[in-house]
Amino acid sequence: MATLAATPSKAGAGHRGRRASTSAAAIFSAAAGLWSCSSSAPPSRSRAALAEPCWLMSSGASSQRLFCRTRRSAIDEAQLKSALLEFQSYRTSKQQQLRDAARIWNREGQNWTVEPILDANGDELIPGLKHGTNILLNGVHEFPPWAEIQAEHADRGLLWVEKMSIKSIWAHHCNVPHVSSQWRPVLDPLEKIIDKVEHSFAAVTHIKDVINPSLKFRKAWEAAARNRWTIYRRLRRCDRFSRAFLKLLTVQDNSTEAQRRAAAQQMILFEQDGLNLQHNGVFRDDPAAFLELQKVRGAIFNISLKWDKNIEQDRSQKAYLIRNKAELEGVPHWVLENAAEQALVDGYKASAEKGPWLLSVDDSIVEPILRHATGRTLRELMYGNRARIAYRGGQTSDDNGVLVTEMLRIRKRFANVIGYATHADVVFTRTMANPKQANGFLLRLRKESLPVAKHELQELEAFAKSQGVDHDIDFFDVDYWQERLLEERLGLRESYIRQFFPLPAVLEGLFGLLKRLFGVQVVEEESELVWAKHVRFFRIREESSGEHVASFFLDAHRRPGQKKRGFWASPIQGYSELLGTVKSGPRKPAVHLICDLEPPRVDGRPALLTHREVVKLYRVMGMALRDLFCKQKEGLLSGTSGLELDAVALPAHFLERWAYEEATVASMSRHVETGDPLPEAAVSAIAGSRTLHSGLRVLRRAAAAQIDFELHSEFDPDGELSVYDVAKLIEAEFTVIRPRVEDHELCSWPINTDLAGVMYGDLWAEALAADAFSEFEAAGLQDEESVLQLGLRFRRCILEPGGGRSPSSACQDFVQRTPSFNNFLVQSGLAEGAAKAAAAKIEDDDSMDDYAIEDPEDLEEHDEDNDYAEFEEDDGIYRPGNRPNESPG
Repeated sequence: MATLAATPSKAGAGHRGRRASTSAAAIFSAAAGLWSCSSSAPPSRSRAALAEPCWLMSSGASSQRLFCRTRRSAIDEAQLKSALLEFQSYRTSKQQQLRDAARIWNREGQNWTVEPILDANGDELIPGLKHGTNILLNGVHEFPPWAEIQAEHADRGLLWVEKMSIKSIWAHHCNVPHVSSQWRPVLDPLEKIIDKVEHSFAAVTHIKDVINPSLKFRKAWEAAARNRWTIYRRLRRCDRFSRAFLKLLTVQDNSTEAQRRAAAQQMILFEQDGLNLQHNGVFRDDPAAFLELQKVRGAIFNISLKWDKNIEQDRSQKAYLIRNKAELEGVPHWVLENAAEQALVDGYKASAEKGPWLLSVDDSIVEPILRHATGRTLRELMYGNRARIAYRGGQTSDDNGVLVTEMLRIRKRFANVIGYATHADVVFTRTMANPKQANGFLLRLRKESLPVAKHELQELEAFAKSQGVDHDIDFFDVDYWQERLLEERLGLRESYIRQFFPLPAVLEGLFGLLKRLFGVQVVEEESELVWAKHVRFFRIREESSGEHVASFFLDAHRRPGQKKRGFWASPIQGYSELLGTVKSGPRKPAVHLICDLEPPRVDGRPALLTHREVVKLYRVMGMALRDLFCKQKEGLLSGTSGLELDAVALPAHFLERWAYEEATVASMSRHVETGDPLPEAAVSAIAGSRTLHSGLRVLRRAAAAQIDFELHSEFDPDGELSVYDVAKLIEAEFTVIRPRVEDHELCSWPINTDLAGVMYGDLWAEALAADAFSEFEAAGLQDEESVLQLGLRFRRCILEPGGGRSPSSACQDFVQRTPSFNNFLVQSGLAEGAAKAAAAKIEDDDSMDDYAIEDPEDLEEHDEDNDYAEFEEDDGIYRPGNRPNESPG
């Protein structure tokens, strides 16, 4: 009889942290020595034969069997069955990984050598693509070489990231039960996995948006998005992680707030991915529920991709070729240049003087036309087509008018499957406010801004009639007559002001403001990684010590046909102590700042900005402040990661507010030819223009937020009212101009993102920012020492913690009191507008808008609950507690 002689091997399968294996021959001989393979049952003697456990596998013709022998106690059948299932699951996943790896290898070429693949001209065909050398992932440079990355790099790189991430997830899944009481061993592997995924996907997204918009690369990006989606599905299917988070949160230890917020945030995301059903046994007892979850989750992802694709496609197709310059009367010259550039890209022989001019629905074209075009027909055409982006009559598959109802239906079904009543209940688990408080906030804004907006509309109509107009003011008339009123009242002409804002002077003023507020210097450096001629690279350093703080690339100018239009900031990498090096310390954050400004002239004249473009540039920089100044040790909460959704835009609105501050305006204004500063009267006029007719703007934003909130909370996709019925009924309650039935703005809203249901968050964040800015006003904007001290406190309390600090606590740390909603009313001009409206005896009644539909009793009930809603001081939500400027005590 053979003796047991099995030696553990490093390559063996594992169970509960123990790893051991034997060769097939040793297993077979050992099994033969213990009992006969032909016997149907083991011998009657006890299984306690060995001092140490040994896993044995007999390879029979029909199946594999797993046995464990120990001296002290027999393993019951349930444990044995569980071990068998886990072992088989591990073997199945490993076999699948090997098969997938083999397929990738075969597709890339079995016979590849270390030499590069050359084309007919002797040039390397696709450099840096082979295994282990993908330039998207190899980390040779400080940042990815975006200009060199092709679709193949993105496709194969993200596929490789998916395979390696799933492997890392499985390894952590096996290990986490043994370290579930320790914070770092639980959170650090997740940070590495998530960072690798987000870092590579952000690079691919950046290339798609600003460098390579080709169909081939867009398909590679879609494949990358699916790879990323698959990784998160596999990650959040692991209930051991969720149990580890719960165990950490229930232990009383010396953990930091950031650690507990990171674990709580991950628990929420895991639960909202359906893991709570797994805990409750629904997947085991009802496989149909699991299949339903997978179905609706996949449908949401697919519709989200289609939603963005429809918007981009419709934006590129909706353009009007104008050959008669008389139709463009009043349109500024720089807009004609922009339109001529668009026509040149499309193959027309165009010039700014002679045309033709291609008018797209991009903001850089539409907004100046609405402000300056004297032809009312042109204004109506441009406004109407921008209001119908991605809407094609509700008939075709490339129509968001069809997808919006389906998206709302599936999101509601998904919320029901994972245990929530509505999608709003799902998304409000990651906000400062709850649904009732958000609704009260919007109704409060309506109450405050409606009488102001009515007075402003009457003022506009009176001014228009004085200019010989005999028609009512419509939505596409508002911007035009506001601009004329601005010129009449404050003497501000955009064509004149624009000469004082060349881009170098504006950047000088912006960087000077960062120094004035945060004590840092912005230094331009050369970089071989820039992807276009006019892209610039900057380092942010501490003014006192010269220590490197962060980096950013500025891509300021439009490139028709290549670069996506608009203003935005996107992260390159976040602050991380775990992913840093011993030599250089923590990894420093870096971001992209993307703008849509005119390119420099051939003769060397720099780009000129309108003040509205200056404000957008400040806002983009504000979007990046949390990422740039983050010093959060918990990498899962770096920058805006893990931050409540309705607090993300706070720094953007804060820095935007400084673009109207007189000292800042004076510091960044310099005539492009003479170098003369902007006259003091013009500086004061720009500062005063911020609140001109703010009631109409706030009311319109509040209407959009209320529509978004209602559609994701109360709306029934299968009810009698359609999406557009609900939207128009709500709009009628929030407007002083009759809603246009033909407009469908919501088809281009970001309701396919995390912002779905929380569009009110932009107004909420602006209210927080206004309260923060009021501290600077109280200290004196001319007192540079006080401004610096408050700026450093803002950096320390708001920016550096990233998502590791509750926004409510962070704001209270900065203002050192309960945040006040009243400051938003003052900063936005609503308080002043209300005083003017009261003086003109304009009251908030429904007689002026008899088309508005509203239940007074319902509104009265809401107002009673949220009469003077204030920011709550300790738990980060918005409550109707204290009156404005009252102390918490």
